[in-house]
Amino acid sequence: MSPTLNPVKGYSDYVILWKLNFKESLKVGDVVFIRSPVDPEKLYAKRIKAVQGDTVVTRHPYPKDKVSIPRNHLWVEGDNIHSVDSNNFGPISLGLVLGRATHDR
Repeated sequence: MSPTLNPVKGYSDYVILWKLNFKESLKVGDVVFIRSPVDPEKLYAKRIKAVQGDTVVTRHPYPKDKVSIPRNHLWVEGDNIHSVDSNNFGPISLGLVLGRATHDR
């Protein structure tokens, strides 16, 4: 998978989304589809940067320099530095994760 989906205009990406029993196996580096914690109508594809118990160094606009990830939460970031991600809304609950991307084209 390229760092950003659809990097070349005119091409489409296809992603297989694994939705069964995936939450126990999530790890740093996985790409997940999440429901926005701010607007439930929006869906995002983000990469996991930290899991419960990890400490992550944040970027602007998050108000703290570091944050510890609480139980049953993830820190997700987009591959694009200007993406809307955990630096905007903080750690996300596992309940917002819809599935894990398993293959791409």
